[in-house]
Amino acid sequence: MLHVRNAVEEPLENISDTGRNASADFHQDWERLLFLRRQGVAVRFTEVWEDTRRLATMLLEESDGSWFMWKGPTGVPDPEVLGRLLTDIARLSPVTLVLQPPWALPGVLAEHGFRLGPEFTTLLVDATGTDEQILARMRPSTRGRVRRALRHGFTFTDDPGLLDRFHPFYTAAMRDADSPDFAPLEYLRDLLELERVHLFGAVYGTEMAAGSVCLVNGDAVESRYVATNPAYRSQAALNFVHFQTMKWAAERGLRHLDLSGIDTGETSEKTRLINRFKLGFGGSEFRYVTYSR
Repeated sequence: MLHVRNAVEEPLENISDTGRNASADFHQDWERLLFLRRQGVAVRFTEVWEDTRRLATMLLEESDGSWFMWKGPTGVPDPEVLGRLLTDIARLSPVTLVLQPPWALPGVLAEHGFRLGPEFTTLLVDATGTDEQILARMRPSTRGRVRRALRHGFTFTDDPGLLDRFHPFYTAAMRDADSPDFAPLEYLRDLLELERVHLFGAVYGTEMAAGSVCLVNGDAVESRYVATNPAYRSQAALNFVHFQTMKWAAERGLRHLDLSGIDTGETSEKTRLINRFKLGFGGSEFRYVTYSR
């Protein structure tokens, strides 16, 4: 018989029992749940169990009066299980679900008042193979920029201690882009304390030339917060970071670099240039299904 638990209502020591709650999906895992709670974010973490076996989890977070689930749920898709998850959040509104495609079960979602929304598209770049195989999958212009960066002599780093060097030019880039996705310094500092979060960088001498805050999520490294020091833009520092991140991923058995979203609709000139930069690395589009209530 199926039963539902809301882990948010349990003591923290129970939630952080990794044997019970470990998940390959960073966005739906207890580690992110605890991080959000420390940030003061309202969360709901619903689990569906069959006797002593956990079948699925769904993590929602609240922002500005709305609830949001990102790239979930976990577990094997099943109509009854999805129904139990949705019943548990019946009183929450408004809600947006960004679903793993197998969980997009239209009949069940409609029964619970959800309507289909626009897809969320990201770009998954194949990180497997040798250096030359990775380069060969890129567009010629991007491949050329990576080779230029390699000749320049950047050092690749995996060091959260460089955050104070990264954040000033990251802040300037987000301000210039008028981006709503800005991450404050202390938020990133706390995020980088998590085991699956890394700050990858290109360093030249004592200066940080580019950086990428990445999340290890499933079989991918998700590049989440990125920026280039303007002094090193012509040396293709961020191209270097992405290339080295793919190598880092492959060495650890991960398959993809996730470039965190690509706009497939009508776009501004700035967005078009960002899309072109991402598409230069090759890869294939992956679409998540969204439903709202």
